[in-house]
Amino acid sequence: MATRADLARLREGQVLSGLALTTGDAAALNASGMVTATPEAAGWRVTAQHVVGLMRRGDLVVRVAPKVGAVQVLTLLARAEAAANLTFDSEQVHVVDDADLSAVLARLFTAEAAQALAAGPLRGYRTEDQTLPVLRGRVRLREQYLRRFGQLNPLEVTVDEWTMDTAENRLIRSAALALLQLPGLGDETETDLHRLDRMLVDAEPLVPGETPPAWTATRLNARLHSLLALSEIVLRFAGVENKVGKTPIHGFRVNMATLFERLVARLFEEADPAWIAQETMPLDEGGTLAIRPDLLRQGAGGASAVADTKYKLLGDAGKVSNADVYQLVTYSARLGLSTGHLIYADGGVEPAPYEILGTGVTVAVHRLDLTQPLPLLEAQVRALASVLTSEGRTVRIA
Repeated sequence: MATRADLARLREGQVLSGLALTTGDAAALNASGMVTATPEAAGWRVTAQHVVGLMRRGDLVVRVAPKVGAVQVLTLLARAEAAANLTFDSEQVHVVDDADLSAVLARLFTAEAAQALAAGPLRGYRTEDQTLPVLRGRVRLREQYLRRFGQLNPLEVTVDEWTMDTAENRLIRSAALALLQLPGLGDETETDLHRLDRMLVDAEPLVPGETPPAWTATRLNARLHSLLALSEIVLRFAGVENKVGKTPIHGFRVNMATLFERLVARLFEEADPAWIAQETMPLDEGGTLAIRPDLLRQGAGGASAVADTKYKLLGDAGKVSNADVYQLVTYSARLGLSTGHLIYADGGVEPAPYEILGTGVTVAVHRLDLTQPLPLLEAQVRALASVLTSEGRTVRIA
C-alpha cells in the first residue's frame, strides 16, 4: 500500500493505490493538475498526469519527475519561451539528470546569478513624480498650477532617481523569493538564494498576482540577459498558485503537453513564418462549431498544410488512437487538404500513413524524440517543417 511519502517520488503516468488522504488533500491534488485523486474502497487512487514539477500544501508534498529528465525539460522550456540564449549544463551546476525539477531550476538560477551579479547589482535611473519642499529635478508646471495655485511650497516635481529598485532587480529578487517557497532545494542553494535576496534588498519584490515589470535589453544590462530570462520563467511557472481552504499551495509546475505544443510551434514558425499556431476557424455554416489546429500553414491560396501535436506514446506497432485520426480528418476536410499530420512526442520508427476510406484524406504520423540534444531536435523539427511545407504546396483536395 502506498504512503504519502510516495507522492514525492512520482513519475509521469505512475499510479498509486490505497493512499490515506483527507478530502482537502484530495481536492488540492486534483486542483494542481499534476495528479488526479479518486476514492477507492480503501483510500485514494492517485494517478500522475503529464504536469511535472512540485506542489506543496502544508505538509503534503507532491513531485512528478519528467520522463526526459529535469535538465532537458528546462532546456526545452527555455527554447519554447523564446529564451534560446539560456543554456543548462548539468555538470557545471553539479546536478544529476534525474534530480528534482525545482531543485535543478533553483541551482541553475543561483549559478547564473553568481556569474551575472559578480560585479554587483545593476543600478539605473527611474523617473518618479514627487512632492518636495525644495526644488529638485523638474517642476511639473501644470500640476503645480492645479494643486498649488499661488503657493511656492511644496513643489510638484519630476526627478530621475539613481536607484537599485529597477525592473531588472525587481524581477531577479522576486524570482529568488519564489524559489525560496519551494521545499527540498538543499542548504547550499537556499543559502545562495538568501544571499541574493539581501544583495537586492532595495528592490521592491512583486506582490502575488502583480504583472512582472517589462525590461528592455540594452548594452548596459547585457550581463543580466540570461538571468532575466530565467527569472521570467521562474515567475511564470512558480509561486503561490491558488488556495484550497485556508492553506496556500506553492509549487513549480510545467505542463509537458503545452510545452511540447509551444516548442514545436516556435520551431515551425522560425523555419517558415507562414506557419500559424492555434488559429481558430469556423467548422459549420452557422459558426456554432469551430476548429483550432495546433499548426496551420497559410499560403497565398489559403491553407496549405495542417498538423496537430500530441504529447503521448503511440500504441503497439506505432498505432495511433482513433480520436486523433478523427480530429485530423475533420481539419483536413474543413481546409480542403488531402493530408493531415500528427506529430507525437515519441521517438521511434514512423508508421505508414493512414489512407482514410471514403474521405480522400491521408493522415501522416511523425515522431519527435525529446530526449535528444536540443540542436538535434531543432534540426529534426526544421526538416519536418520543410517536408510539410513542400507537400502542402502541391497536394490539395479538388
